[in-house]
Amino acid sequence: MKKLVLGVLMLSVMSISAQKKHKNGRIYDQHPGIELVNEFTDAFVAGDAEKLKSMVTEDFKWWQMNSMEPKPLTLNRLLRRSNYLSKNVIGLQIKDRGSAYSDAMEYGKDDLNVYTYQILKGFDKNTGYKFQIPRNSIFFFSKDGKKISGLSVSDSQLKWKKSYDAWGTTKNGTIYKDHPMISKARLLYAYIEIGDMESMKALYSENATILDVMNSEKDASKSVEEEMESLKEFYKQYEILNVSESGYPDLFEYEGSDNKTIISWWDITVKNKKSNAIKEAVHHSQIVVNKEGKIINEQYYFNASQLPK
Repeated sequence: MKKLVLGVLMLSVMSISAQKKHKNGRIYDQHPGIELVNEFTDAFVAGDAEKLKSMVTEDFKWWQMNSMEPKPLTLNRLLRRSNYLSKNVIGLQIKDRGSAYSDAMEYGKDDLNVYTYQILKGFDKNTGYKFQIPRNSIFFFSKDGKKISGLSVSDSQLKWKKSYDAWGTTKNGTIYKDHPMISKARLLYAYIEIGDMESMKALYSENATILDVMNSEKDASKSVEEEMESLKEFYKQYEILNVSESGYPDLFEYEGSDNKTIISWWDITVKNKKSNAIKEAVHHSQIVVNKEGKIINEQYYFNASQLPK
């Protein structure tokens, strides 16, 4: 029995020993190192090369961790990037991301790292591209904690690539001003003019979505049945006297898709049945037609204030 008790005690001691914690450093959300990093970031955004050089050690290196082969990069390369961004990005800023904040971590006596969780924002003044690039960085410090000895940056290389692509020309499909599928837009407005709702309904697929962009909440799409009910109410108050094509429709055939997108502009003459007032309203339509020739999505724009009172 004594041997059994002794064995249980030894197992308990071993279990407690295995769960013992060992403190390897401290984490701070306020620290001189964080202040130094904030100064460094401000200087980077401002393109202040002299300030940046004064804040780093002679052997400073940095790494772009999302590249295919991360390797140490030079201070001069960082300075060139700072100079370019400060001169070419309108409203450039690098700020904490959401509710995130920087952490300063002290390891042992002399090791200090600062971790940041930020986002780079701004607009390329040459292309108009909007930068919104999340970035996580680790700043390494000299033993006295007074200078930055290294920097590791992880951010979205895909978003950087998109900003570079904005300088070039990339084909994404073909535009047609004459195409058999354009008939779907013309027939839609023909049926609107004569009030043939059954023929109009037949142009749509069963699960088509329709959005009146200017007079609806965002993403408040309607079904075909709901759109037909809205039109019934419209025809009770108004009579369509004429629909005229403005310019000509454009059909977009995007690469990698069987669907066709047709945009068109229309001048619609409307009569108020009660007051007999007549006004012309402008319509803009964008419909997407599947390979079976059915409208699967429609977005139209018109200003209801243009209707006659």
